[in-house]
Amino acid sequence: MTAAAPGQAAPRLAFGIGPDGTYTRLGQTIAFVLGLLTMFAFLPLVFVAALLYARAEERFADDPERARTLVNWSWLSIAVPVALGAVTGVIVAVVMA
Repeated sequence: MTAAAPGQAAPRLAFGIGPDGTYTRLGQTIAFVLGLLTMFAFLPLVFVAALLYARAEERFADDPERARTLVNWSWLSIAVPVALGAVTGVIVAVVMA
């Protein structure tokens, strides 16, 4: 990404992504853990998330805003099944208690 022009706001970064479009160390760790958990919850979404991020990597140089959107959808693809699994686990635990 390029630096913001004077008087212009710097472009926002996607969660877990550095200014050059690569994962930060924290982003890599969280993506790995959520990816593993998503594999157990809903395997096809792991592939969706990987494809969205791969597509975003191609676009960072030309269209950083679109790339940021793709990365955010990638995060949602692996976070939503984990959240649903956690909620389901809590509900099952409460019902079984």
